[in-house]
Amino acid sequence: MFAARFCLLGALTLSIASAQSLTVVNPDFSAVSIQCSPGWAYEANDSPGGNCQSTSPEQQFNGQPGIGWTFAPLKPTPPHPPCYPFCYTDGITGANTDFNPPPFTGLPFSYAGILQGATSSIEQAIQGFTPGRYVLSFYLGSRYGTGQSGGYQTVLATLDDQLLGIWSLKGFTPFTLQTAKFNVATPGTHLLAFRGVTAGGQTAFFSGVSIAAAQ
Repeated sequence: MFAARFCLLGALTLSIASAQSLTVVNPDFSAVSIQCSPGWAYEANDSPGGNCQSTSPEQQFNGQPGIGWTFAPLKPTPPHPPCYPFCYTDGITGANTDFNPPPFTGLPFSYAGILQGATSSIEQAIQGFTPGRYVLSFYLGSRYGTGQSGGYQTVLATLDDQLLGIWSLKGFTPFTLQTAKFNVATPGTHLLAFRGVTAGGQTAFFSGVSIAAAQ
């Protein structure tokens, strides 16, 4: 009887352990307040702190306490200084901004990462992996717009050099829960990245990121 209880308890413990989630710091992009009045901002270029007064508002998200993510900095496309309107990169937006993100109503987050243009990248080093199978979950949507400021962005999710998934979006795509299962062969820390690969003003947004052991 004791042996049977021990086996049952052991199986239950293993089941609970296998379902544990890894820690994604600031999964909903809410840890650092957006200082720019439009309610959104690109990651700043080399100027300290960014410039909220520019036509393309900039804010220094990288390195801020609790931010978790690393954003590719804002860079002009040569040979067109100043940056606007030739700068397309990444940052953070709130709801109902003039960046035209999808509605946030009823979703478990109020902020999202911006992926705009072919060099946009938002990444985070995730600790605590052990060899096994995992599932990445996140909400993904596109810009509610058309033409040069549309939502026809293609998003890649990677873990180190491993491609986890590709999502090709169209304009006016609402936030939708996406999942991708993947294997990890080595323990420790691995780099999770979300990248936009479509040039120009085509924009995607993501938030609510989690990683858990797959069942």
